[in-house]
Amino acid sequence: MDRVSPRVARGMMWIALGLIVLIRLLNGITHHRGGCALALTMLPYPPLVALLWRPWPRRLRYGLVVVVTGLAALPFQVVGTDWDWIPWTVGAALLVALPGRAATALFLGLLGAVLAGGLLEHDGAVDAISRATATVNDALIVFSLYSLAGMIRDLNAAQGELARLAALRERLRLDSELRTIVGGGLRAIGELLSPGGPEGVRDAAERARRTLTGIREAAAEYRTEGVAADRPGPRSPRITWLVLLGVLCMQGLARTAAVASADPAQLPVILPIVATIIVLYLVPHFRFRLLLIALLTFPLAWPGSYLVPTWGLVDGMWGFFIGLALVRLRPPASLAVVAGVLCLHVVLWVTPPPVLPPVQIGSGLVSDLILGGLVYSMTRLGELVAVLERARHELAEEAVTKERVRIARDLHDVLGFSLSAVALRGELALRLLDRDPERAEAELASLRELVGRSAAELDSITDGRIRLRLAEEIDTARQVLEAAGVMVETLVDTGPLDRETDTALAAVLRESVTNVLRHSRARECAITVVTDGGLVRLTIANDGVPPPVAAQRDGTGLDSLAARTGGRLTASPRPGGRYELVAEFESDPAPLGGDADGVDAVAGA
Repeated sequence: MDRVSPRVARGMMWIALGLIVLIRLLNGITHHRGGCALALTMLPYPPLVALLWRPWPRRLRYGLVVVVTGLAALPFQVVGTDWDWIPWTVGAALLVALPGRAATALFLGLLGAVLAGGLLEHDGAVDAISRATATVNDALIVFSLYSLAGMIRDLNAAQGELARLAALRERLRLDSELRTIVGGGLRAIGELLSPGGPEGVRDAAERARRTLTGIREAAAEYRTEGVAADRPGPRSPRITWLVLLGVLCMQGLARTAAVASADPAQLPVILPIVATIIVLYLVPHFRFRLLLIALLTFPLAWPGSYLVPTWGLVDGMWGFFIGLALVRLRPPASLAVVAGVLCLHVVLWVTPPPVLPPVQIGSGLVSDLILGGLVYSMTRLGELVAVLERARHELAEEAVTKERVRIARDLHDVLGFSLSAVALRGELALRLLDRDPERAEAELASLRELVGRSAAELDSITDGRIRLRLAEEIDTARQVLEAAGVMVETLVDTGPLDRETDTALAAVLRESVTNVLRHSRARECAITVVTDGGLVRLTIANDGVPPPVAAQRDGTGLDSLAARTGGRLTASPRPGGRYELVAEFESDPAPLGGDADGVDAVAGA
C-alpha cells in the first residue's frame, strides 16, 4: 500500500466522480426527466473537473466556484424544478476551493437552501432528507478523496524535507555543543600560547591533550548515543474518520426516514440496528465486525423483507459492507463477496413484486459501488497517509543518525590530528625554550597558526564542507614528525589536483601520520605522492613497527576515510620492522563531508 502513487490516489477520486455522475444520470432517467433537463444537469461537471484537476491560484479557484454555482442554478431558469436538482457539485466546489470555516458555513447554508427548496416544492420528509443526504454524501466523497490525494501528493513531494530539516537542526545543535567542548579549548590554548613562557606552553600542551580527550569522548558518544524517537503513531488523518462518519450517518438517516414514512412501527427494530452498524464500521480493530455487520444487515433485508417489507430498506447499508470486505479480505475472497452482495441485491429488487425497472436496478448497483469504493478508498488512502507520515519521521531519524556519525568521523579524522599535533609541537617548543630560543619562537608562531587552522577546521566539520590541502598537510606532517624525532623524506609529483582529490589525499595523510606517531617508534618516514594511469597514489612507509603490531592495522580511521571518499587503501608490514600504506584515488573522489556515495549529509544546506 505504501507504494501507491499520487496518480493512483487521484484515480480513485476520478472513478468516484464518474460513478456519481453516472448515478445522477440514471436517477434522472428513472424519474423520466427530459433530455434538456439531463443536459443542463451535466453543465456544472466540466468546471468542477477543472477545479479538481490541480491546485489553482486562489482567484481562479473562487472563479470556478462561481461558475459551478451559476451552472447548477441554470436549469431552474429553463425547466423549473422538473429535474433531479441535487446541488452536490456546488457543495463539493465549496469544500475544495474555500478555507475550512468559510467552506463549512457555506456548505451548511447550501443544505439549508436544499431543505427550504424542498419545502417550497411540497416535498415529503423522505424526499427532503433523501435530497439533503445525496448532496452531503456526494460532496463529501469527492472532497475527501481530493483531500487525501493532495495529502499523498504533498507527502511524496516532501519525503526528504523533514529529514533535511532534522539533520540541519542536529548539525546546529552539535555545532553549539562542539564550540563549547572544542572551541573553548582552542581559545584557551591560543590564550595560553600568547605570552610564550614555559608555563603557558606547558599548560597549552596539557590543555590540547584534554581537548583531544574531549573530542574522542564526543565522537564515541555521537556514534553510540541513540536518537530519541519523536514520531507520530500510525494513525489515519482525521478527515477519513469524519467523512466516513458523516456518510454513514446520512445513509442511516435516509434509511430510518424511509422506514418511519412507510411503517413507523418498525422504527424500534430498525433504528438500533442501523446505529449498531454505524458504530461497528467506526471500530477498526474489532475482530469479528465484518461477520457481525453481515448478520445484522443481510438476514433483516433478505429474506426478512418477505416478512416485513420495510425491513428491506436496510439494504442501503450493503454498499458499506462491500467496501469493508474489500479492505479486510484478499482476492479472490473479497471479489467473491462483492459479486455475491450485488447479486443478492438484484434478487431483492426483483423479488417479491413489484420488480424494479432495469435503470433503477443499475442505479442501485452503482450506489453500492460508490459506497463500497468510498469505504475502501478512504481506508486505504488514510492508511497510506499514515505510512507516508511515519516514513518521513523515520527518514528524519536516519538523517540525524547519519549526521551524528559523520561529525564523529570528521572529529576523529580531521580535528584529532590537529590537536595531537598541537600537543606534540607544544612539547617540542617547551624543550627548545632554553636550548634554542630562536627556533622555539618559530615553533610557537607555527603552533599559533596551527591552533587557528584547527578552529577553522571545526567550522568546516559542523557545516559539512571539509577542505584540506595536501601541500599544507605535507608541511605539517614533516614538522610534526620531525618534532617527534623522525627523519622525513617527501616526494610530490602530481601536478594540479582538483579540490576533492586534494582533500581526500590530505585527510589520508593526516590520519596516517597520526598512526605512525601512535603505533610505531619510527625514526624514518617516506611520503610519496605521484600520478599513475589516471590515479593519484599516496605512499607512506616508516620503520620502527614492533612485530606484534606489524601483523595488523589498528583502528578504523583509514578504512573509514577510504570508504567515504571512494579510494582504495592497502597496508601491510615489510621486512625489517617497516610498514607501508598505499592509498589510491581517482581524479574525482566523493567529498569527505558526505556519505560514501558522495551525497552530502544535508544537501544544499
